Amino acid sequence: MSATTRRMWTSLRQSLRGERPHSTQARKDYRLAVIMVIPAFILIIVFAILPMLEGLYASFFQIESATLKMTFNGLQNYVWLLSKSLFWKSLWRSFVWVSTTTFFQFVLGVGISLLLHQELKGRNIARGMVLFPYLIPAIVLSLTWRFILDPTMGVFNRMLMDFGLIQRPIAFLAKPNTALLFVIIAGIWKYTPFVVMMTLARLQVIPIELEEAARLDGANSWQLFRYITLPWLLPVIIVTLLLRTIWTFRQFDIVYLFAFGGPLFGTTTLPVLVRYLAFDAQKIGPAAATATLMLIMLSLMSWGYFALYSRAEEKLS
Repeated sequence: MSATTRRMWTSLRQSLRGERPHSTQARKDYRLAVIMVIPAFILIIVFAILPMLEGLYASFFQIESATLKMTFNGLQNYVWLLSKSLFWKSLWRSFVWVSTTTFFQFVLGVGISLLLHQELKGRNIARGMVLFPYLIPAIVLSLTWRFILDPTMGVFNRMLMDFGLIQRPIAFLAKPNTALLFVIIAGIWKYTPFVVMMTLARLQVIPIELEEAARLDGANSWQLFRYITLPWLLPVIIVTLLLRTIWTFRQFDIVYLFAFGGPLFGTTTLPVLVRYLAFDAQKIGPAAATATLMLIMLSLMSWGYFALYSRAEEKLS
């Protein structure tokens, strides 16, 4: 970061804390910082805040899908939604989808990053290749996995038959339990590299003096990880966990493209339910209410993560 950029952001931070920039240069830096931040604020308002407020507003109305005529009905959309078993089952599937994929992404991601942090032959090549799944577009990933799992031409069924594990091909995506299972496996495979990137970047900045001092004191590998590596990784792990939870909870493309919410709503999570209510059932109000409830849930989860992050930073300090 250049000296000019540092001065600019220092001036902006001082202004946000209620401090006035005193020197002429500081005032110029402050004005430049404001000019650079304004476009980002405009984009956030137009593409995030306004659609969110519009969705919240629509959740209190009964909306005719053909004419878009709006009739105020208060909390009736929420009452109707909470009385439907489809909503609660979709919420449960979202919980299973988010918790399972996030857990295994972090277990595998932290393990792979610790391995790639070691002085290994071909380490740089391995670091590049591990990012490959993350770079694949969701549509390509979904179509590829659908082809692999196809009961007629798929290689997965052929392998199971060759090993004698099954006698005839199985339509995995035609069964609710196995369809959701393979959606989870695909999500773990695609997004584990993101966790690897975040944790590996943090591992690069751990002060080597701490590890050397611990080794001189007779610490073994587990003690090094428990008392040095893990505390340093924890703030980044919490931030990455927050991002992955938010992104996975609102994930639509992979879940929908695998089985289009079926079979028998077996892969219908809350984002897929929003699409079903709005376009298939033509219930725009309940769809907006579902999206609003998702926003509330994510806000509560984010608050919990931020509390954990503050605690982790205090421990590290």
